[in-house]
Order: sequence, then C-alpha cells, then structure tokens
Amino acid sequence: MVGVTTATSVGIAALRDMRTDRRKRRVSDMEWFELLYRVYLAALIGGFVVLYLSSLVKDTPFTASQIDTVLADGPRTVGLVMALVWFLGMRSGAQGGPVSVEEAEVRHVLLAPVDRAAVLRRPAVQRMRTAAFAGALVGGAAGLVISKRMPTDWSTRPAEYVICGAAAGAVISASFVVAALLVHVLRVPRWATGLLGTALVAWQAAAVFAPAHPAAPFTPFGDVSLAIMDVPGAVAVAVLAVIAAAALWLSGRLSLEALARRSALVSQLKFAVTLQDIRTVVLLRRQLSQEHMRETPWFRAPGVLRRDPVVARCVRSLAHFPLRRLVRMALLAVTAAVAFVGAWRGTTPLLVAAGLALFVLGLDIIEPLSQEIDQPDRTDSIPLERGLVHARHLTVPALATVPFVAIGGAVAWALEPHAMTLVAAALIGIPAALAGVAGAVVNAVKGAPDPAGSGDQGLYMPPEVSGMTTVIRAAWPPVISVIGSTPVVALVHAHENGDNIPAALVRTALGVGIVITLVAGWVRRRDEIAVWFRNATHPPKPAGANEETT
Repeated sequence: MVGVTTATSVGIAALRDMRTDRRKRRVSDMEWFELLYRVYLAALIGGFVVLYLSSLVKDTPFTASQIDTVLADGPRTVGLVMALVWFLGMRSGAQGGPVSVEEAEVRHVLLAPVDRAAVLRRPAVQRMRTAAFAGALVGGAAGLVISKRMPTDWSTRPAEYVICGAAAGAVISASFVVAALLVHVLRVPRWATGLLGTALVAWQAAAVFAPAHPAAPFTPFGDVSLAIMDVPGAVAVAVLAVIAAAALWLSGRLSLEALARRSALVSQLKFAVTLQDIRTVVLLRRQLSQEHMRETPWFRAPGVLRRDPVVARCVRSLAHFPLRRLVRMALLAVTAAVAFVGAWRGTTPLLVAAGLALFVLGLDIIEPLSQEIDQPDRTDSIPLERGLVHARHLTVPALATVPFVAIGGAVAWALEPHAMTLVAAALIGIPAALAGVAGAVVNAVKGAPDPAGSGDQGLYMPPEVSGMTTVIRAAWPPVISVIGSTPVVALVHAHENGDNIPAALVRTALGVGIVITLVAGWVRRRDEIAVWFRNATHPPKPAGANEETT
C-alpha cells in the first residue's frame, strides 16, 4: 500500500508541474499588447454599458407600498430564478456537463494510474469559480439598476445594492455548476432529472404566484439579494456549500466518455467564440446538449407549397424541430413577456433583456436560412440570385413567430389582466418578435461569403479601428432586436401623459417596421450593396493606367 500511495502522489506532483509549465509557456507566447488591448476594449465597453447606460435610467422611484412588495415577494422571485438555473444545471449534468478538460488530459492523464478525482477537481473548481464571477457581474449590474429606482431617503446606499446583487448572482450561477456536478457524479438518468427539476420549478413557482403557499426550497437564497441574512438564508447557503464540497469530492466519478466527447466540442466552441461566429457556437451548443432534429415531422407541409421550394423547405425544417427546442423558444417568449411587463411597471432596462431573449429566439427560428448559408455551394448552383433565395427564407420565420407572440401575450395578460393588455401585446409583441428575427437574420447573413472579396480589409486597418469595427459588427444584430422593444417606452409615456395609447403604439410599431423592412431589403440586395460599396471606396483604375508610356 505504501508503494501505491507513493506512486500516486508522485503522479499528482508531476501533473501539477506539467500544468504549471504549460501555463508558463502559454503566458510567454502571449502578446501582451494584444492582451492589454482586449482588456481595454472590454473595460471600455463594459463600463460604458453598465455605468453610462444605467445613469440614463430615470424611472420613477418605488413608493412605500412597492418597497414593501419588493421585500415580501423579492426573495421568492429570486428563488424562482435559482430554481430555473438549478433545473438547467441538472439537465447539463445529465448530458455530461459541466466540466470539460483538454483532449490531451483525457487521452493521457485520465488513463494514467493516478487519482482521477485529484485530476478533475481543479477543472471543476475553475468552472465553478468562472460561473460565480460571471454571475457576480450580472448580479452587480442588476443591483446598480435597481438602486436607481430606490428613493433618495432610503437607508440602503447604492453600493450595498451592488454588493447584494453580486453576491446573489454569484450564488445562483455557482449553483448551476453544483447541480450539474451532483447529477453527473451520481449518474442520475435524464428522465429523472427532468421530472425532479420540473417539480422543483413548479414548487417554487407556486410560492411566487400563491403567497399563501408553504415555503419553497429556494426562497432563502433570495434573501441574499436583499441582504436579509436570517437563519434560513444562512442555513441554505451552508447546505449549498456542503453539496458543492461533496460534488467536488466525488468528481472522480465523472464519466470518461462524456469528458472525451466534450473535450473536442468545447475546444471548437472556444475557437468559435474567439472568432465571434455565433452560428458555429449555436451548432456546437446543440451538439453538447445532444439535441437532434426529429425523424418524424410534427406535421406535413401542404402540397400548395411545392410551387415555392424555398418556402416548402422552411416549413419542413420547422416541422422537424425537437420538442426541447420548441420548449426553449416558448420559455424565451415568456422571458420577453415578463421583461416587457417589468418595463411597463417602471424598470426600463428590462427592455434590453427582452430584446436579447427575442434575439436568441430568432437564432432558433431562422434555422432554414442558417442552413442555406452554411452550404453556399448549393445556393450558388441554383439559377437564382443568392439574395433572392435568402429573402424568400424570411417569410416562414416571420409567420412562425405568431404562436410565440400568442404565448407572450397570454403571460402578459396573466400578469396584467386588463383589456388594453391584449391590444398592447399585439402592437408590442409582433414588432418585437419580428425585430428579434431581423437581428438574427443580420447575424446569419453577414457570415455569408462576401461577393466583393473585401473580407480581409480589416487586416490592413489600425488595431484601434479594427477592434472597434469588430465590436460594432458583433453588437449590431442584438441592437436591432433591442430596438424592436421600444414600443413599450411609447406605452409608458402615453399612459403617463394621458395620450391615446393605441395610436402611440401604432406610430412606434411603424418605426420598428421601417427598420425590419430595411433589413429585408439589405438581405435582398446585400451582394449588390457590397459591390457598390467596394467600387465606391476603391474605384477601378482606368484602362492602361499601369502601362508604361513610351
């Protein structure tokens, strides 16, 4: 036994030395100027978005009754968010997540005679630490926005809201990794995680929508966001810490097959994120979650669609969407509706969350167009203009948003049961959903081959110009989706000023419709616009200009 223990300890020491040397080599090969420039861009953009835009929020401060409502219902609502995160974490663990290591460690280190738990514990801790840090950033930003609506005479200072929000965000995000690790190491079947996760979410949701309901399991975690550190909250955090420690201690039970499958996919995913290739990121995420199209369609495409093969192909593609994708799209529509209601009640920054949710919904709903762009050789073999083919792919996704608009309208009416809610749901939901699709279309089409051959122009630009150009290209599609949420602002202003609400919504919806029409026209004439812009910036030289005169 002594010999075995010594060999194991030597192997772990060698592994630590190998990881240290590999990290040193990576740091030595890193261009410090480029790294500092990336940090500069991230800090500049992040500071602008969080600090400057939050300073623009001029929402009405909470009244005393609203503050009492926040203190009473806030912990249960935050607990519902954590229940949803816990459910997603359980699903991730059942699908082989959340830990991923490099392929070399899977092939060599994990097959070596060393303690597998000692090898995998560090990646698990790093994954948990990264999730907690990201959650702290989001929670701190949410706390900063909420502080703008608190009365000036309220005893709590803005810094305390940021700290409490960051703490709650870190706990909620870390719980995703904890749930995934626990399910993975215990090898809980996927069907069992679905049932258990659904039961936990339903339990917490009952506590939110039925205040007389008994206490839910995640409500104590919501106390952290409001700095209510009572005994149940402290016990809940301590239990979560114990579960996290147990999951880390059992990390040696992680499936080697799942780690091998995820290693290659995660490497490609990181590379795609570096290149800002959202389409590849979406495809790799589906592979990680083992999401496949249905073999049997939900319905058959009508025979009249055979007159237009492009439209027929779109309908057949939507008919093969898996159930989990449809459920995810419905949840995104619900999220957008809840954000719209929150903006109507006075928290305007929630419009950004609604726009981003609809943008992600649009990425799923334009799957036929994305597949068309993924295979440009087939598109070029058709005796039609590429822009015309892409434009014909827009009709079906636009019509496919109708059921999700109806779902969002039902949720909005459940939260605000008024007759005007249904009118507002139609005049807000339809433009917002179409704007989400438009943003996703811009993101997909801009990845198509450039007919003007100017895709390498950024290589000859200064780093400052090239970096900002890249940022603008990446941010523009979500911005279009967020623009579609602006009718809510018109709704609030019309209600405050006593104006005609339907007329104000129609005017704003028409403005959003102009943006959507411009996007459709850009898709139709993209190739011609690119060639015209190329000729305008680099005019062709006259014939014989380069010939030597005699």
